[in-house]
Amino acid sequence: MTIRAILPPGTGEITSAQNRALNQITHEYEAAHSNVQVNWLPNSTSSITTANATLVSQAAGGSAPDVVFEQYNPLLSGSIPNNILQDLRPYLNKPNPYIKGNKKWIDSFQESTIPYMTSPDGSMRILLGSNVETAFYYNKAAFAKAHITGAPQTWADLMTDLGKLKSAGYTPLEYATGGPCNPSWYERLADTQYLKNSLSKFMVDKSVVTSGKDVASGIVKGIISMKNPAYAEVWKMLYQLRPYISKSGGSYDACSTPNAVSPPLSPLPLFTQGKVAMMWDGSWAIPQLDTAGFTGKYGLFPEPTVTSATSPHSAGISTKGVIGGPNGAGQWSITSKKADQSMTPAKTKTVMDFMAWLYTPQHIGAEVKAWGQGGSFIPTVKGAPVPNVSGLASLVPATAPPTIVDIALDDVLSTDTTNTGLRMVSQLMAGGVSFDKFSTQWEALLQSGAKAYASANHISLKSLK
Repeated sequence: MTIRAILPPGTGEITSAQNRALNQITHEYEAAHSNVQVNWLPNSTSSITTANATLVSQAAGGSAPDVVFEQYNPLLSGSIPNNILQDLRPYLNKPNPYIKGNKKWIDSFQESTIPYMTSPDGSMRILLGSNVETAFYYNKAAFAKAHITGAPQTWADLMTDLGKLKSAGYTPLEYATGGPCNPSWYERLADTQYLKNSLSKFMVDKSVVTSGKDVASGIVKGIISMKNPAYAEVWKMLYQLRPYISKSGGSYDACSTPNAVSPPLSPLPLFTQGKVAMMWDGSWAIPQLDTAGFTGKYGLFPEPTVTSATSPHSAGISTKGVIGGPNGAGQWSITSKKADQSMTPAKTKTVMDFMAWLYTPQHIGAEVKAWGQGGSFIPTVKGAPVPNVSGLASLVPATAPPTIVDIALDDVLSTDTTNTGLRMVSQLMAGGVSFDKFSTQWEALLQSGAKAYASANHISLKSLK
């Protein structure tokens, strides 16, 4: 039996450095199971958004791969039709035969991870392998020249420091809008902060992250609307960053690899060359910076809390874990018979046996270490080796994060809404559109996004009022 599996976007072939451990573990499985061959296919897309659009298209023709890379945000939000991916509970509720003494596979995952694997309807259609976080990285020399003595604790402190860096002659921050990373991270952070106190008014599904139905409900009720001062604050706060950011943001993406040679490029070289004083990047930048010879020359801090000093509409909560969480590497879903005509019950059994092999502590630890280029991701399986990377621990939340509010830039409503929204944010930050015009256009985007979600999911918007 041959299993067709597709790798994460941007990781190259199965023989690439990032996929090396997965390749070796796969070969070991094939050696132990002579009747099974696993063909890992490179992912030609550049992000999870485009990868999911491709998946939906393939599924419509019944030609989707057997195993696909996935992330919990677009999955739990409901933007992927339920009939594309299988509910894995029948297997997760049985022992993992490759973990000694295990009686129920789901029990081998860290308890904080399980909510992120659970859809609003209780199904489990994703296996999560690692935690990841984001951080603001700063050049220590730039901070010293600007007389900044410590990392900012609040968003108001951050704005003050950006002003000091600009006065010291630096371009304070690279806010990369050439891909979904910085814009979608910001949206999640700010939406969660400014709409926390309104959740009970529009949360229809009960999950750790807002679903498309939740968001559509919030839009038709006028809560997720530029006419709502609390929600409008999301974009006003971002607009206030504009004087302090590099105008080259559209050429860069925080999720691009440092050696990317065509746009969107990685902002990391700009940072290490001193062309920008700060960048907003993932925990995976830690080993990348060290590889670039920048060890000891940078510091990092998690996203500062937005307090009442910035806006009276803020909830004043820590948003650690809202942007990252178990959203890194080693995350797979299994397609259904409807999406993949080759998928039979016998094949599903074989594929899940292979997944059980991948999700043993010793195997997932090695995979996540390779994907994290030395250990910037933390495995979600109990007993897996945890990397000891300087600075990583400061990014991981000590407690469970608040309910994550994700609206437009993460494929929650529709792919078109995401792509159009990303272009609008890029224009706003590049100075190509006034805030008033952006506000009008964003309101129209929300309305069209709600309609697109309702149409794709056969839901009446009136029923959500």
